[in-house]
Amino acid sequence: MRFDEGAILSLLQGGKAEGVFNKAVAGFILPDGSTRTVALDTPADTVFDIASLTKVCPTSTLALSYILEGKLGLDARVIDYIPELQTNYREDIRVFHLLTHSLDYRVPMKTLRTLPPEGILEALFTYQFAKAPGADFNYGNPASVLLGMILQRLTGKDLQQQGRERFFMPLGMARSGWDPLTREWNPIAVEEIAPTEICSFRGREIRGEIHDESAWVLRKLFPVGSAGMFSCVPDLLKFVKMVLDDGAACGPDGAEIRVAPAGILDMVSRNAFLLPEARAYSSAAGACTALGWELAQGKFMGSRVSPRTFGKTGFTGASIVADPIAGAAVVLLSDFTYPHREASADRIHAFRAKLSDAFFGAV
Repeated sequence: MRFDEGAILSLLQGGKAEGVFNKAVAGFILPDGSTRTVALDTPADTVFDIASLTKVCPTSTLALSYILEGKLGLDARVIDYIPELQTNYREDIRVFHLLTHSLDYRVPMKTLRTLPPEGILEALFTYQFAKAPGADFNYGNPASVLLGMILQRLTGKDLQQQGRERFFMPLGMARSGWDPLTREWNPIAVEEIAPTEICSFRGREIRGEIHDESAWVLRKLFPVGSAGMFSCVPDLLKFVKMVLDDGAACGPDGAEIRVAPAGILDMVSRNAFLLPEARAYSSAAGACTALGWELAQGKFMGSRVSPRTFGKTGFTGASIVADPIAGAAVVLLSDFTYPHREASADRIHAFRAKLSDAFFGAV
C-alpha cells in the first residue's frame, strides 16, 4: 500500500474543524511492519493522558503475560489475592471475570470521587451484586482496579514498576508511565504534555495529572489499573507492534527480544467467552470481548477490519485499533475532553471509525 499522509492530515483537520478536538496525533503500523505518524498542531511525541488505554497498556497485557508464564491463572480466585473483598459471590469471582468485565458492578466510579481512597476501595469491596459473576458483560473501572491490585500483590511491585520493567524499558517507551511531571526517571516538561480538561471538580486546568477522578484519588495509595497512564503515539506504536508480533520486538542492538510470551496475540484477538475454559465461569450469551482488550467493535473500529481486530478507547480521546489479519494498526491520541468533556463519546467514536476505515480501506 502507499501511505497517504495528506489524506490522514486532511481527516485530522476535519476533526478539528468540527470541534472534535484541538490537537491530535495519529500513528499507523503498516503491513510491512513500518510505522508512520501524522500530527496536527502539536509535536508527534506530545504526551497525553491515555485514560482507559491504561487498562491494556499495561494492566491486562501484564496479566496475560503472567498467565502465559504460569504465574497467574484465569481461574484464580480474586479473594486469594484480595481477602478484603467481602461482596456476595466472593468465592466465585475469578481473574477471568476481571479480564472480561463480566462482574455486575453497577456503580460509576465517578460517584465515589469525593470519598478518601480507602473509602473508594471499601465501596468496591463491600458492593452487593444483583447478578452472579459471568452473567453479563458490564464494562467499567472496578474490574481493572481489582486486577491491578492483584498484579501488585502477585509481584510485590506497583504497576508503574511492572510496566516499566516488562514493557517500557525493553521497548524504548521512554515517555510512558504514571506521574510524568514528578517521576524520578525521565520526567516530562509540562509544555510537552497536552492539557486534558479545565476540570470543574478540581477547579483548574488538568495537565500532567490523572484526569479520571477516582483514579486520581486512588493514586494517593498506588497507581491503579483502570486509568492514569501517560504516553505518546510513537511509544504506543512500539507497544502495539509488540502485541501484533506475538510478544516479540527488536532490542537496542537490532536482535529479537521476547517482551511477552508467545501466545499473547491469540489471547487478545479471540472472543474470550468462546474459550473452552470460559464455560465454567460465564453464562453471558452473545458477549464479545477479548481477554482484557475490546474485540470487533465497529462503533470505533470502523467497518473495514477483521473479526479478530482488537483495540481499546480512552475517555480523553485516545484509541488503539489493531487488526492481526492485516498486520496493521491505528493509534490516535487527542485532546477530545479539552477544554470541557462532552456528554457522550459519539463524536469521537465517529471520528475514530472514519480514521480506521480510511486506513484499513487502503490496507
